[in-house]
Amino acid sequence: MPGLLSSLAAHLEPEILIIDEVLSVGDASFQARRLQKMEEIRRSGRTILFVSHQMESVLNLCDRCIWLDRGNIRMSGAPSDVVETYLASTRLKRSDVHENAS
Repeated sequence: MPGLLSSLAAHLEPEILIIDEVLSVGDASFQARRLQKMEEIRRSGRTILFVSHQMESVLNLCDRCIWLDRGNIRMSGAPSDVVETYLASTRLKRSDVHENAS
């Protein structure tokens, strides 16, 4: 099915392309091809809404980042700022869990 969706997106050339965790499946070669295709689409001037939990991919692929938390916008801005704040928040939550477990 992912191949079919990629083919449709390539031929339809939508104004906005929504990609949800596309890099979480497949081998390294498949992921590299998907990254290359996303870069081609981005260079063409089309908008890509990239949904992911892979922070490195977000940093490498995105010009703007929105952190959603339970359906609400928690932060919006430069990917480096949003990712840094998000990661700090998850580290804080983990330390709270460890402290409460003791």
